[in-house]
Amino acid sequence: MNTPTRHTTLHFAAQSPDSTLATPTFPTAPISAQDKARLAKIHYVMTDLDGTMLTGASAVQNSSHLPSARLIQTLIDLRRAGIIVVPVSGRNRAMTFEDSRILGFDAWIAEMGGLICTKSGSQPEWVYFTGDMPYNHASLKTPHDRICETGIVDELIARYPGKLETYHDNYVGFEYREVSVALRGSVEAFEVQALLDSCPLPLYLADNGLVKRMNGSTTLQDVDMAHPQDIHTYHIMPHGLTKGSGIGKFAQLLHIEKDQMLAAGDSPADCEMADFVGTFLFMSNGFEHTDAAAKLTKHPNTYVSTRPSTDGWCDAMQALLAAHN
Repeated sequence: MNTPTRHTTLHFAAQSPDSTLATPTFPTAPISAQDKARLAKIHYVMTDLDGTMLTGASAVQNSSHLPSARLIQTLIDLRRAGIIVVPVSGRNRAMTFEDSRILGFDAWIAEMGGLICTKSGSQPEWVYFTGDMPYNHASLKTPHDRICETGIVDELIARYPGKLETYHDNYVGFEYREVSVALRGSVEAFEVQALLDSCPLPLYLADNGLVKRMNGSTTLQDVDMAHPQDIHTYHIMPHGLTKGSGIGKFAQLLHIEKDQMLAAGDSPADCEMADFVGTFLFMSNGFEHTDAAAKLTKHPNTYVSTRPSTDGWCDAMQALLAAHN
């Protein structure tokens, strides 16, 4: 039986409360024939991790931070159905590889699209992807090295003392990055971009979402480590490199059609994935970002999760599985 499309109302922070946009929520069972036909084509789930598939960086809790095995069971169900889950993360190689190994993912995309692994394991197949930034793959330097050599990172840190710092992945020992430069803090993005525009390399600043907790030490001033407010994770990226273009490169390498992929994310940077897949799932918790609603207007293939993060992700995957039955 066909069910009517449900909608959620998104408010634009920069406009009056009366200015709204209706964006459809992701289908839930029982799904309509039209939704079933679209979802049945999907064989790849290209997903962000923190705030999307994971809550609190854990695979064994739900969106309320309570112990739960639902995500694990959903991943098992997807594997049995032949649907391939590919994490698309801002994390570096070591963390993304380990997450993938533990959760049974055979491919992954790290560093905001800049490091693409099409076959994980003991003999991995991977490439760097740097968008519009020239890079010699035969060199002994990484794209990250080339960015740092320009001096732009030191210039930014000096420009924003106490407001911006280099950021290592969750301060758990994984410090080495190969493509992007990770930062965290609270700055005016347009000011940073003006400085990046003066760099000899084509670079831009990507906002990869709000920080929910802070571990280890920090040079940021007046920050509540347990409950940080308006602290963002940023990445200095080669121009033309996004999570979306990284997915596009992944699809090119494996000869995957656009409508065979669903992408899921919760940040403004994640919205760039929508242009490279047939269906984009935006997590409802992502509207904590004031510019998220405006970003979504550019992507008509977007659906909003019925619930936040892990719960909403699992709901959507169960609907996807229903379409394959």
